[in-house]
Amino acid sequence: MDIAAKKAVVADFLVKCNRYAENQLERYRGQLAGTSGVEALAIQDKIGHWTAYRAFNEHALGELAGRELDDWFT
Repeated sequence: MDIAAKKAVVADFLVKCNRYAENQLERYRGQLAGTSGVEALAIQDKIGHWTAYRAFNEHALGELAGRELDDWFT
């Protein structure tokens, strides 16, 4: 398998991870509307974690589109 094919497999996986993260974010945002206090803070914390996870994956996808990570695939 060449580098481009390997990168495509990883990119596809990260796109699927981000779809899952988006679903989790929608779920927690929906839960947040009906909560307050400590429960709301816990949900906001989860939203922050999923948002950071999604941003990290987006950054990795950008690097995969370039040549920054090519050494990882050799």
